Amino acid sequence: MLNIVKNALESIGEDGNLTIHTSLRPAMLRIEDDGAGIAPEVQRQLFTPFFSTKRDGQGIGLTMIRDILLQHGFTFSLETTPAGTTAFTIWFAASTEAAANA
Repeated sequence: MLNIVKNALESIGEDGNLTIHTSLRPAMLRIEDDGAGIAPEVQRQLFTPFFSTKRDGQGIGLTMIRDILLQHGFTFSLETTPAGTTAFTIWFAASTEAAANA
């Protein structure tokens, strides 16, 4: 969670907003920011090992997060929403709704 929040805080800078939403049914956590968003060509590469948009980035953070979530059987998505925010959503229980949204 810390890595996801750290990425969001870096995206928003000093004047942005970070929002954390939770839900019990379905069990879900959503970390959302109003930073610059993710360009489509970047979004396709985000979970590629050693790919980074940061000047000093190593490109292992999102890859590690993906592997941990998948090993626990969690479904997740990282997207720029129609409202222009960036949202990382994790569903903690297998469900057809989560699978349809991933």
